[in-house]
Amino acid sequence: MNTYGIPRYQEINPGLFTIIMFPFLFGVMFGDIMHGGVLFIFGLYLLKNYEKLKENKSVLMPFLPLRFLFTLMGFFAFFAGWIYNDFASIPLDIFGSCFHKEEHSTNTVREEGCVYPFGLDPKWYIASNELNFFNSLKMKLAVIIGVI
Repeated sequence: MNTYGIPRYQEINPGLFTIIMFPFLFGVMFGDIMHGGVLFIFGLYLLKNYEKLKENKSVLMPFLPLRFLFTLMGFFAFFAGWIYNDFASIPLDIFGSCFHKEEHSTNTVREEGCVYPFGLDPKWYIASNELNFFNSLKMKLAVIIGVI
């Protein structure tokens, strides 16, 4: 934050808000169940074995100061991965889909009254505008949440 200027007397230092929001915004932009889960487990491992790793001068010593950051980044990426329905860039078809193919046609139509219970419908992953939709959604979410 000091690159923009040091807060003057009675001004709020935005560094605290930045520290709190960074892991969350990372998760919103990165959102993947598998990769977020691995990062979360790695952070938990560093938290649990902090003293032992420090005593033994482990190879993981450079990561020890970042143990809380890794844990939070992994948690939020794991959570956002469920919202994006993204497991290593493969959709999880847990709840089925609200879309089906029309008979004798290549068109896909949405079932009336169907609401996907949680996350994004897996049919978005085979849509012709998949990349545009996902990139647009993730960046808009990150910007909106960041501005708020």
